Amino acid sequence: MEEELELVQPLRPNIKRIAIIIFIAIVVLLTLLFGIKAFKITKKIIISKSTTASPYLTEGVDFVNSLASDNIIKEGDRRINILLLGIGGGNHDGPSLTDTIMVVSIDPKNKGVATLSIPRDLYVDVEELQSTKINAVYISGKNYYESEEKGLNLMKKTVSDLLGVPIHYFVLADFDGFEKVIDILGGVEINVEKDLYDPLYPDKNLQGYDAFSISEGLHTMDGETALKYARSRETTSDFDRAKRQQAILLAVKEKVMKEQSLLSVGKITQIVNTLSNNIKMDLQISEIGELSKIMKDIKSENVSVKVIDDSPDGLVYANRLEEMYVLLPNDPTLKEFHDFVRQYFKDPFIVSENATISIKNGTKKDGLAKTFGEEMTSFGYNIVSVSNAEKRDYQTTFIYDYSNNKKKYTINFLKEKLGDAPVIKLDGEGNGCDIEIIIGEDYKSKPQEQ
Repeated sequence: MEEELELVQPLRPNIKRIAIIIFIAIVVLLTLLFGIKAFKITKKIIISKSTTASPYLTEGVDFVNSLASDNIIKEGDRRINILLLGIGGGNHDGPSLTDTIMVVSIDPKNKGVATLSIPRDLYVDVEELQSTKINAVYISGKNYYESEEKGLNLMKKTVSDLLGVPIHYFVLADFDGFEKVIDILGGVEINVEKDLYDPLYPDKNLQGYDAFSISEGLHTMDGETALKYARSRETTSDFDRAKRQQAILLAVKEKVMKEQSLLSVGKITQIVNTLSNNIKMDLQISEIGELSKIMKDIKSENVSVKVIDDSPDGLVYANRLEEMYVLLPNDPTLKEFHDFVRQYFKDPFIVSENATISIKNGTKKDGLAKTFGEEMTSFGYNIVSVSNAEKRDYQTTFIYDYSNNKKKYTINFLKEKLGDAPVIKLDGEGNGCDIEIIIGEDYKSKPQEQ
């Protein structure tokens, strides 16, 4: 890592350009919970059909049967990954910078959600464009291609390359109307973890300041207070702000789930009309209908939140590039990013099967079993032992199945990773594991990367 520099913190914006993720969350949660009928009113916000749609939600796919299909074997597509983008909008300075970037990853089999906030100052390489902060990728792509849709797809690809997982959909929103929507919901209940004081919060005329403070503890926030709580950053960091945004997102979900009155046609119409001019997405109506079947069964205790930050255990560090404050990946190859995300967004079938796997090196080349085991661990596999085989003259890599075909998805994954290695089914326990892999001389000639 480069020598640590004395950082020049970025200038504080004096206008409302800080994007609000809750605004995005409201429309997504409501449409998912209320289904296709309510969402038809908002058809105009769907600007395109996703070019990377989830196999689970694609039109014409039987959702229930697709869960059990042996044909869906590509890792990453068993989760549903939605990129939530927040922009300032309006006539503000930098209105199209995506100052809130969050991936919501849904596990449809185990009924869980994992959210990951990406810092807006992260410096990234962008296909066909100059390297830039990630919050400028969308608008740079939109201007370069002269297409909003292509700009958004470029943002999806950039985030996918960064995290090493497919991004199936995007939802883009600005925060105009945010206060009204929260007020329509009757406010949201937030547990403030620590006192917050911001003496330089911009006033409504954007010509001065309106100091904002809130004490530690449980608060019911109206739209204006929730907006300030999510935007404030003078006395905290962007990483703290991302955590507050995630907290409000969860609070909105809880409010919608608990309040039956929110199911009224009048409330739904109010919210949809408020949001219809401020949101764009590539989720189709049929896909939203299928997604609603999953979301309604997800409990709050099965929702996890994380923020990419520059903490001692974080993935990025702060630096200056041409006097510009940026965050850079600790590992320029992004392997550290990919390993972290694969562990966090684990494949649902790897989680549910939890197969115990033993790997043995059947060649005279030292370290092959260890290398493959580390790679598989990074994907979330349960590797219980790594060792050398008794005989080290195997020409072919083999997979031994001791599970009586109960771990078929894991075997399919491993077979694909090992270049269609033969699978031999055996009765009984294989050294206390469900699956045993013998690495052969042909290992290196076969594709290892997913």
